[in-house]
Amino acid sequence: MRIQRTARHDADRLSELSAEFTGWRIGRGGSGQWWAVRGNDLVRTPDVEELRGRLRELTGGSRYPTESGKWPD
Repeated sequence: MRIQRTARHDADRLSELSAEFTGWRIGRGGSGQWWAVRGNDLVRTPDVEELRGRLRELTGGSRYPTESGKWPD
C-alpha cells in the first residue's frame, strides 16, 4: 500500500506543477530526481519544493512567456 500512496502523491505533485508551470515538461525519474524541461532550460532536484522554487525563478526571468502567456518585463 505504501508504494501506491507514494505514486498517488507523486501524481498529485506532477498535476499541480504542470498546471502551475505551463510550457514545461515535468516528471520524476527512476533515480528519484524531479525534473523540468522547457527549451534549453533543464532543472533537476531531489526535492519537489526546490523544483517549484527554481521554476518560479526561471519563469520570472526567462526568455519564454510566463504561465499566464505574458512575456516577462
